[in-house]
Amino acid sequence: MKYPEISDRQREILLKTLELYISTGLPVGSHSLADEVDASSSTVRSELAYLESEGLLTHPHTSAGRVPTDAGYRYYVDALMSADPGEAVSFVTRQGFGNLDELLNGVSEDMSEVTRLLAVVAGPSALGDSLSRADYVALPGGALLLVVSMGSGASSSTTVVLPRPVEEGELREMFSALNSWIGGRPVGGDLELAKAARKALSDHNPLVVEAVLQAVEGLGRVTERGVFVRGASTLLARLDEMDPASLATVVEIFERRRWLLGLMGDALRRSVSSSGVVVSIGAENAVYNLVGTSLVAAAYGQHEKPYGVVSLIGPKRMDYDSAIATVRSAAETLTLRLSDGF
Repeated sequence: MKYPEISDRQREILLKTLELYISTGLPVGSHSLADEVDASSSTVRSELAYLESEGLLTHPHTSAGRVPTDAGYRYYVDALMSADPGEAVSFVTRQGFGNLDELLNGVSEDMSEVTRLLAVVAGPSALGDSLSRADYVALPGGALLLVVSMGSGASSSTTVVLPRPVEEGELREMFSALNSWIGGRPVGGDLELAKAARKALSDHNPLVVEAVLQAVEGLGRVTERGVFVRGASTLLARLDEMDPASLATVVEIFERRRWLLGLMGDALRRSVSSSGVVVSIGAENAVYNLVGTSLVAAAYGQHEKPYGVVSLIGPKRMDYDSAIATVRSAAETLTLRLSDGF
């Protein structure tokens, strides 16, 4: 984003205005700032007027103090992101989780508790995990042990009883053709193994093909991980910091899974592209009508591959320093836990 040209003193006043407004929720006046910066009240008033003329600050009503605009928030957040983080914040989550769902749910709870914001942690298939390949082991009695692997590294297996005996050579040919077709295809409603896969496997017995395809589809759904949301009550407790329209939209997003997945999927793509934490402020969330809120998110991974996303959602007047540090540390923690098999 291209910012207006401002002096070092104007930058200091702008950042201090943001800090005071975020901590108090009250419009910031020149007298308050004069106590914080090395300048007189008259000088501060002049600089505030210039910052307002550049669209970084505004005022709620005549003679009131200033509050940040979305552009002012963006300037402040980008300054935080580019500054030396100093001693890294260590996000500590509990041990002893029995499976991945428990781990992701636990992380979402801990993030919300630390920040008092709405925490959303999404796993791979919820964001478009893909089928990688299907393998088999022939069992006695005409059955197969079928193993489906996902792009995220997850896998699951089941036993399939074939409707007729199939020679080993034919099985190899069938699974080779199947893997040529399914590689990288997403799991979920958009996965249509039916028509296209049957066409790819048209040289083989349709009853055997049907049995295998149904099993592959079922296993793909079994590996799906959900979206874990914690802190809704905390968000509702901060009604005074959000306009009613934005709050209603937040509630609607979590009632409509497709919207939530879209929000998380977009955050994942942006985080992977930027290789770090991403922050969307106010009108930057216009596609989801979240103009009164901010989103802080980061991707986490496994074996150097994106796996899912952790995020915090709250009012624009949030503690960005804490939110950014928590999201960054939570993503790093999940990446390490997944690499170690948690």
